Amino acid sequence: MNQPGVNELLRFVANDRETWRMYADGLTMGLNQVEQPKTREKVMQYKPRNITELAAFVAAVRPAFKSMLPIFLARKHFDYGIPAFDKLIQTREMTSSFILFQEQLMKTLQHAGFSAPESYAAIKAIGKKHPEKVLPLKQRFLEGFAARSDMASAEKVWRIIEDATSYGFNSSHAVCVALDSLYGAWLKAHHPLEYYTTLLSGYVAKGDKDRIALAKEEMQRGFGIRVVPCKFRQDNRDFYIDHAGNTISDA
Repeated sequence: MNQPGVNELLRFVANDRETWRMYADGLTMGLNQVEQPKTREKVMQYKPRNITELAAFVAAVRPAFKSMLPIFLARKHFDYGIPAFDKLIQTREMTSSFILFQEQLMKTLQHAGFSAPESYAAIKAIGKKHPEKVLPLKQRFLEGFAARSDMASAEKVWRIIEDATSYGFNSSHAVCVALDSLYGAWLKAHHPLEYYTTLLSGYVAKGDKDRIALAKEEMQRGFGIRVVPCKFRQDNRDFYIDHAGNTISDA
């Protein structure tokens, strides 16, 4: 089959419970951004339901957002109680004032009185991991932000900017890696035998016995797929799929 384009994929997964179950149930082996155990636990808690939420999630689990992550994962509404600033950050899809992306950091700096070129220079320094160019802006930021709200809010927002100097995503990058993850989730949800056969073949080629065992456990738990001995007349040079029996024969 041909790989679906992005718009086609998004039509496929809209309200498709099986695709989003991959994240909610932690069936994440081979899925970009969510395969590691700690991230898998987080995505099982958050349970993304669309591409906007998945892109937000992959940005939220970066170090730049660590101070606000528990609120985000618990799906608690959050705002700063500053109408002009909250309106600047919130979107139709994400109605809390979470500063997740570098573009939102630019808006935040501009809200505190930085010019567009100054805010762009700061984001560029953050993207290239040059905290020494960003951290000296603290006092100016606090004074500028507090002048339009209060110092407690200014310090809370600055914490996010300071954390962002270690590592954060811009929105386009977050969407791209989320789409890559979503391609895998859709394939696994609707073609699990083919997906796990490909996954197992890759692990065998690398001699990764631990991941082979984990993949077999996951496909049994999530799809009831069993690995059975190779039968007479089956090609034993690779894994063999039996759709009727929902099994994969060992290579």
